[in-house]
Amino acid sequence: MFETLPRRPLTSTSSVAFCGALLGLIAISAWASTEWSWSEREVRVLRSFSLSTLTAPPASPGNAHADDPQAATLGKSLFFDPRFSANGELSCASCHDPGRDFTDGLPRAIGLGSGNRNTPTLTGTAWNTWFYWDGRRDSLWAQALIPFEAENEMGSDRLTIVRRVAQDADLRAHYEAVFGELPAFDDIPFDAASPLANAALRDTWYRLNRSQQQRINAVFANIGKAIGAWERTLHFKPTLFDTYVDSLDSAGETPESPPLPDAAKAGARLYMDAERTQCLQCHNGPTFSNGGFHNIGTGNFDGDQLDFGRVFGLQAVLLDEFNCVGPYSDADPADCTALRFLNTGHHIPLEGAFKTPSLRGVAHTAPYFHDGSGDSLEHVMAHYNEPPDKAAVGEHELQTLSLSEIELEQLVAFMRALSTPAPE
Repeated sequence: MFETLPRRPLTSTSSVAFCGALLGLIAISAWASTEWSWSEREVRVLRSFSLSTLTAPPASPGNAHADDPQAATLGKSLFFDPRFSANGELSCASCHDPGRDFTDGLPRAIGLGSGNRNTPTLTGTAWNTWFYWDGRRDSLWAQALIPFEAENEMGSDRLTIVRRVAQDADLRAHYEAVFGELPAFDDIPFDAASPLANAALRDTWYRLNRSQQQRINAVFANIGKAIGAWERTLHFKPTLFDTYVDSLDSAGETPESPPLPDAAKAGARLYMDAERTQCLQCHNGPTFSNGGFHNIGTGNFDGDQLDFGRVFGLQAVLLDEFNCVGPYSDADPADCTALRFLNTGHHIPLEGAFKTPSLRGVAHTAPYFHDGSGDSLEHVMAHYNEPPDKAAVGEHELQTLSLSEIELEQLVAFMRALSTPAPE
């Protein structure tokens, strides 16, 4: 790579100078603009990342209106409406801000109270199978229902929610255009009731008969289905990286290839090197996520912020009355394959495992990890490069990578390319 240097003894001063010069040359070769070549294998793997290979979102069998434009329009109205919160000031968009790629920029979400987890983006969630960091819900529509009644989020209750839709002329008309006539609630003598809220509201809920509860739940579920339909429209957008990859031929770059920083190319090469980085084990395909749950040493097993991850999320999704096989789902149970074939074996390491997020747009969604403890991409890469001591945090899946600072910067440059909009 470099011209052979003449052999001669090195003094301590000349040794330092030589090492500095050599490091400078290495840095220049890593960052300077050069002709770039990819192996045939690398081109194939790069193409597997391209957004152009992403198929349409999978069906949402529990939601018959998942791809209904009218339902999506209603869902968007509900998503941005603060009247569905207990204080009339918070909406779904309070935490999922479109200006922040549907995150909030906070380590942990803040609604009526403080949450324990980081707010994930909604972009691209139409391709997800499990929702929340622990996968406690199996559809967008089931997930959308939880914040309404969570005490530290919107703090409302399902009877109040459905009454608000029934009593608002515009919302009622829009609801009925999608889901049919709203049932009557004249026989329900209470203004508020929920099986998940405070003790008083739970007591009221269980004073209702089963028929009354089912009518409320059916409308409540449809509200979630409308929001889920809108969230399914929040697709990934092509990036600079996608444009570059789509320009490659089997031999690599062409004269028409758009400029991609060499640091990002070097980062992509590292990313694909399974022996050096292991990134592909979890972040693969055009969504840059395998959709699974992995323990990367960030679980919280003691103190005030206990969070065991998937181990409890697995139990929650099976018990959820709004899951794919539940009474408010539109699915034939035979179509609920993810839930029906869910592996609940005890041999699976679930404790401390959290869902693998997509890396698309990742530069816009800091802070990172399920608890927001990674304040930057550099911080995240340092965590993967030198994982926490297992003696201190318990068993996890990571292995020390021993990458150099330049290599870590290259990986970050690659992830930033996944967040840079494609040139118009």
